[in-house]
Amino acid sequence: MDALQARFRDKASEMLHNTPTITVAMGRGPTFTIETWYVVGNSDELHCIVRPTPAIVEAMQDDAHVAFTINQGFPTQMLQGTGRAFFLDGLDQHPQIREQTLAKTPDATAFLTTIRNLGVVKILPDQIAITDDTNLGLGPRPVYVPEAAKALPDRRHRWIRAVGMGSWPLVLIPVLIAALLAADVAMGIVWWLLVPVCLVGLLVHMGTILLATYTGFRRHLHRSEALGANRLLQEGLWSTQQVWGAGLLCLALGSVLGLFLVGLRGTPLLVIGCIGLMGALLYAGWPLYLASRVVEDAAAFIGLGPLLALGAFQTLTGALHVLPLLVSLPLGFLAESILHASHLQTFSADVNRKVRTVAVMLGWERARLLFYALMGLPYLVVALLILTKALPAWVWLTFLSLPLAGRSLLVVWRATTAPSSDLVGLDRQAAQAHLAFGVLLMFGLILG
Repeated sequence: MDALQARFRDKASEMLHNTPTITVAMGRGPTFTIETWYVVGNSDELHCIVRPTPAIVEAMQDDAHVAFTINQGFPTQMLQGTGRAFFLDGLDQHPQIREQTLAKTPDATAFLTTIRNLGVVKILPDQIAITDDTNLGLGPRPVYVPEAAKALPDRRHRWIRAVGMGSWPLVLIPVLIAALLAADVAMGIVWWLLVPVCLVGLLVHMGTILLATYTGFRRHLHRSEALGANRLLQEGLWSTQQVWGAGLLCLALGSVLGLFLVGLRGTPLLVIGCIGLMGALLYAGWPLYLASRVVEDAAAFIGLGPLLALGAFQTLTGALHVLPLLVSLPLGFLAESILHASHLQTFSADVNRKVRTVAVMLGWERARLLFYALMGLPYLVVALLILTKALPAWVWLTFLSLPLAGRSLLVVWRATTAPSSDLVGLDRQAAQAHLAFGVLLMFGLILG
């Protein structure tokens, strides 16, 4: 930080220290509200004591972006800024905030002792404009930008995070494998249709992830980032309306393009597409949210395995075949292992909150056995397909990914209790095994 920004930071912190309250504007439309709260903190992080009415909590959930002002001898001393606000918890859970507020503003004692169920809101400023008696607000004002705000992703990178580009191989690998199988077992392939097939798969996947991010945020559910979910809402970088609208737009575009393919290939593709869209909506929990999350596992297995492979094969060739269905099973198992891994990571929290995942319903020990099966079955299926001459011998290359799968199995085997810290990142390890297995399978098919 340069000397000038350090001066602005110190000036802003000094004015915050000398002013007991802050006025905050938050929300939009019917949830727009303006509140005045006691405040403590510095120019990089503010903590406010609030009465957490539904309007306040809903406004911050819908859009974390806020504007605030702090007046000290207006207009000669004033701060104005923007930032992101997050409701933390009840004041009883943050006694240090109470102590800091009383030390700064003894007059707040009556408020803190007579008002019940107070809460704490944290504000992370993006920038603060300083008005003092040298400019009286008439000229350019010094602006302080916290280092944390400078590190935030720009709009382009927020979009990249939102669409879950890291999870795109989950969609593209089954489609490309179906194309390789079509080249080997079918005649009259329409290769230019491979591009719209990939686009449909990616659009539906992005729409599913965005809607799942939205419902997960609103219902405080954990979503695996390895499957594409992002933390833009938790970090206050996007509003819920933006995420919800972008998700619906992606699903709508994918559906329109899918109908174009249906017009070329007929009813079988329409059935496959309807099943896929229904599974996407059920996984996302919109518009129908099911208390049991078991349906997510079925949607991950079917949607990221058999449906993609069968749909791509039928689109390219105009016919259905059992081989892409069999070859897609290992990919479905590995995709489901990623989701199951994320549920193992949150097992204790899900039990306490009575969230009904497959892992919770099975219990810890049987949930671990299911993970072993999901990681092992792909290699068994591939071995059987090679031994029966359904796949070329080059596909034995997929077994080079065994060390990655074995690493995940070893982590789960060592985790003797559900809340073990060893499980952190298990879903990402499972995703790496899926990627390696899929790429090696494609190479095996190409070489064979």
